[in-house]
Amino acid sequence: MQEQPPSRPGDPDRAGWSDSSARAVLQLMAESVGEMIGFEYSVLSVVMGDQLVTVAYYGPEEHREYLSRPDPVSLIEPIMARAEEWGPRLRYLPAGTTQDLEGHWVRFEQDEAVGPDGWNPMDALLAILRDDAGEVIGIISVDKPVTGRLPDARQRSLFERYAAQAERAVLTTIEREQMVEQIAHAEAARRMIRMASRPAHVSLDAVLEHTHRPLVDGFQAGGSWLQVLDPRGVAYARKGSGDMIVLSDEAVEVAHTLAPVLWAEQRAMIVEVGVSPEIPESVHRELEAMEVDTALAVALGAGPECIGFLALSRFVGDPPWSAVEIDSAIQIGHDLGAALMTARSLERERLAVSELQQLDDYRSHLVATLSHELRTPLTVIAGNLELLGALDLDPTVASHHQAMTRGAVRMQKVVDDLLLLARVSDPGHPLERIAVDVRDVVTDVASLVDSAAEVKGVRLGVDLPAEPLTVAGDPTEIDRLVGNLVSNAVKYTPTGGGVHISADRHGDHVVLRVADDGLGISEEDQRGLFKAFFRTTNPDALREQGTGLGLTIVASIVERHDGKVDVASRLGEGTTFTVTLPAA
Repeated sequence: MQEQPPSRPGDPDRAGWSDSSARAVLQLMAESVGEMIGFEYSVLSVVMGDQLVTVAYYGPEEHREYLSRPDPVSLIEPIMARAEEWGPRLRYLPAGTTQDLEGHWVRFEQDEAVGPDGWNPMDALLAILRDDAGEVIGIISVDKPVTGRLPDARQRSLFERYAAQAERAVLTTIEREQMVEQIAHAEAARRMIRMASRPAHVSLDAVLEHTHRPLVDGFQAGGSWLQVLDPRGVAYARKGSGDMIVLSDEAVEVAHTLAPVLWAEQRAMIVEVGVSPEIPESVHRELEAMEVDTALAVALGAGPECIGFLALSRFVGDPPWSAVEIDSAIQIGHDLGAALMTARSLERERLAVSELQQLDDYRSHLVATLSHELRTPLTVIAGNLELLGALDLDPTVASHHQAMTRGAVRMQKVVDDLLLLARVSDPGHPLERIAVDVRDVVTDVASLVDSAAEVKGVRLGVDLPAEPLTVAGDPTEIDRLVGNLVSNAVKYTPTGGGVHISADRHGDHVVLRVADDGLGISEEDQRGLFKAFFRTTNPDALREQGTGLGLTIVASIVERHDGKVDVASRLGEGTTFTVTLPAA
C-alpha cells in the first residue's frame, strides 16, 4: 500500500471556490494525468492559506473519503528536501524517505516491486505547481502505475506537460477567485458607504467618520485618508485600527493639487512610496515613517465639481492594487462625493436656518421692545386728548383734536397688534391650554360684530351644532383668531352683502369657516396674505383702514394650536377662510 502526498478535501465543492467550471477543469486535469500517464490514482491539491486542500481526485470512490481532510503546507518543505528532481516540476521520493510523514498519506493496495525498475509500495511521484514568483500553489501526486514499474522518459515528459497545464489552470482559478473576492469587498464597501450617508440629518463629519471602516475592510487597506476641499479643510485620516493620523501641511497640499486633476481625468493614481515623482520628497518620508508601501488615490466629486480626495494605503508585503479595486475606488469617488456634497449642503442649510431663526428672534424681540416703549407715551397722549375733548373748543381746534384722536387710536391698535403678534410668534412663550368651546367664542364674537354689520348693511349669519366643539388652547388667542376673521369679513363686504360663520366637528378636528360674498382676493394677493404688514393691491380694499397684521396673527395662533388655515377666494366673488384645529 502506498500513501499519497498531503491532500485537500476530496470533494471539490468543499474547496471554497465559487467557479464550478474551474473545478470541473481541474478534475479533468486529474483524470487526464492518471489515464494518459498510466496511474490508477491521481490527486490534485492546492494551497489555501496554510493548508493543502484536495480539489480533484481520480481513482476508486472507496478511497475518496481518506482524502477529505486538509494537511499543513509545512509538509511541502521536507518533501522538497528529500525528493529527487525528475524535471522542472517532477519530484520522486523513493521508498524509505517518507516514514516520518505517516498520517499524511493514503495507502493503496499494490504488489511489491519486481526488478530494479519496479514500483515500490513506498515510492511517491508528484509534480510541484508554482506561480510566476516561484511560490508553491499546489501538488499533483500519482500512485500505483498500471505497469507496476517506474515511469519511463515518455511518461515523465507527458506528466511534466500535464503538470504545466494544471499549473496554469490553478493560477487562472486563483486569479478569478481573487477577482470575485475583490469585487465582493468593493461592492460591500459601496453599500456600506451609501448606508452611512443615507440619513438626511447626517453631517459632514459623520460621513467621514462612518465610511472609514467600510473602506478599510472592503479594500483590505492599512488605513484611509479623506480630505474635503473646502475652506474648512476637513480631513479624516486613520490607521486600519481606527487610530487618528495627523498629516502635514505638505500632504494636505498634495491632496488639494492632485484631486482636481484626478477628477477631471476620471482616473485613479497608484502612489509608490519613494518612487512616484508626483509626490514631494517630504511626503514620501512621511509615508515611509508610517510604513506605507503603496496608496490608491482617487478624487471625490459630483457632476463637474471636485469636492474631496481619498487615499487608501497598503504596507510592504500586501498585494498590489488590482484593476477591479481601482475601478471600484473610482466609483466610490462618485458615491462618496455625492454623499459629502449632500452633507455639506445640509450643513449650509442648517447654518442658514439657524441664522434666520436668530434674525427672526431678534425681530420679534425688537418688535416687542418697541411696542412696549410706544405703549406708554401713546397712553399719555390718549389720556390728554380725552381731557381736551371735555373742554369747550372752537370748531377749528375741535377738528384738529378729532384728527389727533383718530390717529392715536389707530397707533394704539397697531401697537396692540404688534404686542400680540410678538407674543404668539415667540416659541419661548408657552401655550397654556385649557378646554375652549368654539361655539361660545363664535357666539361672543358675532354679538360684538353684529352692530357694526347692521350699521353697514351686511347680513351676519351663524350656524353652530348643538354638541360642544371643544379644542385645547388659549381662550384669548382663540377669541382673537375668530374676531380677526369675522371683522375682516364684515370690513371687506359691501352694503347688501352677507357674512356666514359656521363650525362643526369632523373626525378628530373642529373646523371653523368664515365666508363672505365681498370683494374677494386675487390669486397674487393670496400668496402674501398671511405676511406681516401685507396690503392688497385691490384699490377698493385699500380704502378700508387696517394694520396689515390681522391675518398674520391668525396664522400664528393657528400654528401655535397645531392647526391649519386655508383661504379660497375669487376676485369680486367673496372669500372663505377655513381653520382646522385638533379637537380636545
